[in-house]
Amino acid sequence: MLAQLVWESFAFVYAAANLLGVIVLAGLRDGAFFKRPSKEAVKEVQIAQKQYWSVGLNPLPGFSHRFFTLRNGVKLHYVVKTDSLLRKDSLRSSQDDAVKPQNVAVFIHGFPDSFLLWKKILGASSLDSHILIAVDLPGYGGSEGINTYSANDVLETMAEFILGMREKYLKEEAKILLVTHDWGAVIGARLAAEASQLADRWVIASVLIPEHAYSNTTAKVASAKQMLHTYMRQPTRISLLKNAYNTMKPVLSQFRRSFYVFIFNLPYPLAPIFPTFGNYWFLRLLHKAGHGRLAPSKYRKLTSKEAGDAMASSAGPALAQLDEPNGYAASLKNRLPNNGMLEKFRIYREGLFRGPWEKSIETVVALSEIQSSSKRGSGGSGAGLFDDGPPGALKAPATIVYGADDPAFESQLALGGVGDYLAKDSQVVVLEDSGHWLPLEELGSSAIEEVVAWAMEGEEGALKERFGGKWKERVRFHVQV
Repeated sequence: MLAQLVWESFAFVYAAANLLGVIVLAGLRDGAFFKRPSKEAVKEVQIAQKQYWSVGLNPLPGFSHRFFTLRNGVKLHYVVKTDSLLRKDSLRSSQDDAVKPQNVAVFIHGFPDSFLLWKKILGASSLDSHILIAVDLPGYGGSEGINTYSANDVLETMAEFILGMREKYLKEEAKILLVTHDWGAVIGARLAAEASQLADRWVIASVLIPEHAYSNTTAKVASAKQMLHTYMRQPTRISLLKNAYNTMKPVLSQFRRSFYVFIFNLPYPLAPIFPTFGNYWFLRLLHKAGHGRLAPSKYRKLTSKEAGDAMASSAGPALAQLDEPNGYAASLKNRLPNNGMLEKFRIYREGLFRGPWEKSIETVVALSEIQSSSKRGSGGSGAGLFDDGPPGALKAPATIVYGADDPAFESQLALGGVGDYLAKDSQVVVLEDSGHWLPLEELGSSAIEEVVAWAMEGEEGALKERFGGKWKERVRFHVQV
């Protein structure tokens, strides 16, 4: 009880101090409270929203808007590549039994994005012959929100959506791939651990595997505490203090990197201030980071079009698109006054990272009916042939893609001992000089495209062989299981 009180007090003080510091920084350095978007900037957002969110238009070449209604009536928005579907219908009508069924890739974004995060990869010519689906998370983009953003509700929602996509688009002998980023990758890691039948391979980018990161953190804290206990009995051993500090450095580094997570978990009415103050200062900062514009060597303002596209991606459809017939749920209009930010940040607050998931009867039955891929072997983790590995270990082949310069995560917590949490035929790929928004970066998007193409083409040959030549100095295979 006392330890919990101390932790909650620390978290509140740390978050409140960071919120105050950020507000002062934004006000003094960036003039966030005095700047208003120009007419040109507003116009660019409106143009982008019409282009990407009008249900009667193709948001990307070959893609169309679709909706999936859950059992509870919640309406999720996704886009699907129709060119390949039309070709498939044509091939089916010709009754050509030699035609190989098309594989399916489902893309899941994170905070504060939408399906547009994957724009570069979805347009890749190497994926033209496959069915590509990109969904908006509940409460994001064009998808309706859900009652809570607990692990139970979010994982159940996404499992039901993936099962629906399998039923609608996946044909016998074809394979399905899940490609995920940020909070989408948290969902991907949890589903790969708790509902691995959903996909044949998981691509998990820019995230910590929840139970693995928790295990690494608690192990370092326990080790440091033991050193401090020993020091209290032997105060002359100053080296113990130094060793305890060095042991805790990765944890302290993660605290520093996660300052915004602490702010998002402040009590109301403090928590909603951060995602909306100063004309969405934090959101615009993330947009700059996603375009690699915060690094001193690359720093510059986003062009009006870049800023407009980024804001349209995060904000979702405007009133004009919501009023179109046969389209989005009416409840999305409630998000317009704050661009949906007050819905989006709840994903940090309500237990998705490590909370329990009690699968519904419908989900349990559907998962049991999916035939396991013959390539999975035992389906266990790298911990051993006859066990399931530690709690939270992935039970399906996965490719983890991590930016070496990702500012959101401490690499020792993200990568230390990660092989114990991976299933057979898995890899951890580290991209040099890469940050967090890999799908938007040149190297990151190209590398993820290469991984997706390799998986969709049947995983012929080792993945490492595809990253020779021009990739050799920039792509490092940290773990192969």
